[in-house]
Amino acid sequence: MVAMAQQTPKNSIEADVLFSALHANAPVGGCGCFWMAGGIGEVAIPIWRNFSFVGEGSGQHVDHIPGTDVGLGLINGLGGLRLRVPTRTLFQPYAQALFGGVHGFDSYFPAPAGKLPTSYDTSFAMAIGGGVDIAVSRHIWIRAVHVDYHHSELRNLDGDRQNQFRIAGGIIFRGAGSHF
Repeated sequence: MVAMAQQTPKNSIEADVLFSALHANAPVGGCGCFWMAGGIGEVAIPIWRNFSFVGEGSGQHVDHIPGTDVGLGLINGLGGLRLRVPTRTLFQPYAQALFGGVHGFDSYFPAPAGKLPTSYDTSFAMAIGGGVDIAVSRHIWIRAVHVDYHHSELRNLDGDRQNQFRIAGGIIFRGAGSHF
């Protein structure tokens, strides 16, 4: 392992599978805070030096929102840039900013006057954050921690904004060209 840490890791194609937890709140305007469990799948493709394009698909779900009689499911499709900080160790930090959309379902989404509420809604979403990856081998890494601010604009009759916190961890598969 020591010999592997001598070279700076190159930016390479990677795919990851992560477990995630999203901290949200309901009802609107209150903090009946709760956690949603889910997962994240990402693909990163190097574009220039330490920058990669990242495509992310994720989903979170909770069966019962505190203070209500409904649950909530979220599916996100996001894309953006990741900046890796090259190091000569087995630890590699990164930062990323992703933008796209979220689809909320199996819940209650209020509607403006004159329209009917629905059990689903779709809106803009973004996730800005970062984390640290740890090398296990040349092609297998562990995402020790990933944290981000997750923003969405699903209907809620209180500004239609959700400001959430997401934490995740899991396994990364790095392609040819990766080394320590």
